[in-house]
Amino acid sequence: MGLIGSIVGGLASTVGGIFAGKAANKGYNQAISSYEDRMKQLQDHRDMLYYQDPTQTAENQAAVTQARELLNEQAENAAAVSAVAGGTPESIAMQKAATTKAIGNMMQQQAAQGAANRERIWDNADRQITQMNNYIAQTKLNKGLSKAQNISQIAGGLASSANATDFGTLKLRNGKLLDL
Repeated sequence: MGLIGSIVGGLASTVGGIFAGKAANKGYNQAISSYEDRMKQLQDHRDMLYYQDPTQTAENQAAVTQARELLNEQAENAAAVSAVAGGTPESIAMQKAATTKAIGNMMQQQAAQGAANRERIWDNADRQITQMNNYIAQTKLNKGLSKAQNISQIAGGLASSANATDFGTLKLRNGKLLDL
């Protein structure tokens, strides 16, 4: 009975090692897939923000429109005052040129801020992507170590079963097995 129990125990350890290995692999594969998905999301988000024209964002367009309306209103008021006071068309043209220049300066500032933001976005995303790559590498390493442990467990179970059969007592003499 002890012999059968030892053999069954060794085989159970082997089967347990196989199932544990499959479960661990599944968990590691899910973790790797999750990290790869997150890394792809980071890359897509980084690329979308990086290649976006900063002067075309909704906030910047609203600010430019508001500034343009305010400056145009000031230009119209200045033109009305100039007409009443006897101003020249050149003074009205100068006011409109100043308005256009102010809007151009505003767009340049937005572009400069956008360039700074673009680099900050790229650097932050690169750090996060590097971190995801490190997580993936560590998970793959752990998966390999887990496989090695499972193989060791399976081999140990098989060795235990083989030892339980007590093959060590059999010897060959003149090509025949003899039980000692």
